[in-house]
Formats: sequence, structure tokens, C-alpha cells
Amino acid sequence: MLMKDEQKNGKAILLTIGWLSVVLLSFNIIPPMLLFFPISIGVVIRRDYQGDKQGSAMIILGLISGLVGWLLGMFVSNNLM
Repeated sequence: MLMKDEQKNGKAILLTIGWLSVVLLSFNIIPPMLLFFPISIGVVIRRDYQGDKQGSAMIILGLISGLVGWLLGMFVSNNLM
């Protein structure tokens, strides 16, 4: 039982990296090609930490922020040229 708890102590790190990538995607700081970061981290959180709604929210918001960041980047680059 102790071994199982020790293996799942990375939840805070996963959540931090996942939400940070969602924010960076929304402001188009990281390229939309890296959209798989919040999606894959959300899947891992949903699978390993049952009953955790943050995994589903991270997947959905990762997709939305990736699309918004991509459209925002296109809008800004088109208006600057």
C-alpha cells in the first residue's frame, strides 16, 4: 500500500505542467502543435486518479485554448502584414 501511494505522488507536478501548458497555448506562446501536452496529461490524470474532474477539464480547455491561441496568432499576424 505504501508503494502505491509513493508512485502517485506526482499529481501536483502533472497538474502544474498541464495547466501551465493550457495557459501558454491560450496566449499562443507555445505552438499549437504542442496541443498534445494538456490532452495527454489530462488523460493520465483521469486514468490514474479516478474521480478527478481536473483531467477532463484539462483535456477540454487544452483543446479550446489551442484553437483560440491558433486563431489569435493568425489574426495578429494577418493584421500586422
